[in-house]
Amino acid sequence: MTTQQHRPDPNSEDYGDEARSPDQGQPGKGHPGADRTWQSLALNGTPGADAPAPVPGRAPLQHAAPDGHTVTDRNQPPQGIPQLNGAPPVGVRIGVWGASGSGKTTFLGAVPIGAMQHQQRARVNWVVAGMDPSSQEFLLDSVDQLVSEQRFPEATRAQRDLRWSFTGEAQATRRMSTRRQISFALEVLDLPGEAFNPRSTQVAEDLHEQAVTHLSSCGGLVYLFDPLLDANQQTASINYFFGMASQMAARVRDEGRLLRNGRLPHRVAVCITKFDHPDVFEPALRAGWVTQEQVGAVPRVPEQQARGFFDWICNSFRGGSARLVRDALGNFFDPDRMSYYATSAIGFRLNASNQFDYRSYVNVEPDGERICSSPPTPINVIEPLMALEADLRGTAGRQSRGARPWRGRR
Repeated sequence: MTTQQHRPDPNSEDYGDEARSPDQGQPGKGHPGADRTWQSLALNGTPGADAPAPVPGRAPLQHAAPDGHTVTDRNQPPQGIPQLNGAPPVGVRIGVWGASGSGKTTFLGAVPIGAMQHQQRARVNWVVAGMDPSSQEFLLDSVDQLVSEQRFPEATRAQRDLRWSFTGEAQATRRMSTRRQISFALEVLDLPGEAFNPRSTQVAEDLHEQAVTHLSSCGGLVYLFDPLLDANQQTASINYFFGMASQMAARVRDEGRLLRNGRLPHRVAVCITKFDHPDVFEPALRAGWVTQEQVGAVPRVPEQQARGFFDWICNSFRGGSARLVRDALGNFFDPDRMSYYATSAIGFRLNASNQFDYRSYVNVEPDGERICSSPPTPINVIEPLMALEADLRGTAGRQSRGARPWRGRR
């Protein structure tokens, strides 16, 4: 006696569940594969087999429309998915690291603005675009908040994966007679600042583990050092640096990737943030670290003096735990693979002629919550990413050609 097979009612709660074994998962109602799986069981995979007799009171079973999933596939070569036009940009993994409240989200949000303005002071034009919907949405929201709404982006509360493509053209120079096309991808894992503090109980333990895994696997790191935030014992940079660095060192050691001198292999861009803030800018100006090419030009710390500026911040301006951070950076990372930048995500307030005026340069309203009417002019936000990308790609190219390991820059 043959047992009549039963097809579940599509309107019942168990539709799509009874026709599969328990280890096949639990698809939602109306899942396209549920009906096909039941029919394949009924027909036993044999073309032309008799369908089961209809169940009394139910509509007779209709054969599924041809959808290409037939036995003839076994006799035909597989077809690949359509390819995008052109090769995707080669990606580099760069981690953004800093204490809670150090401005990681604002720094990342200023990247597209810095890229648009970069051509005004350099010979490279950059175009930044998201490589997935969430990354593109972050770019749009960041520009809208910083420029249109004149407010700072909200701090990161959960993990956020950002993947951006950078395409540009380097103009001809005296050394290079022709223009050079540049294309690369940037992958950043944006995490709450507390994820970088092993002692913090404000984030889940698995989020901290993700921070260690991500930073350990990155080729380059942007380390944000906030000299004003460091004055607060609860947000002192050492609390967010030493524990993370030591766990990274243990992870990389176990993977056999430490340098011969025992240091981590990463290239690190140290960014001293809030250069535009009067409590940082004025002391730096009096100490002689700030220069201005001409009246109206944006003040800067010269690139060759950036390392000395960081030492001064740690030794004289801040002191205390800041000196430990400076010493720990040189202890965990190779000094020849580190670079330094005086950074501001929003820059100085400029006058109507787009010039710096020392009489009115503060770009944040007195409440500290809103940006002034002058559009943000990020300082050294795109430059660290460009330098890290060039170092990482250059090193990969030399190693693929069998060259000696690159020693980097100071």
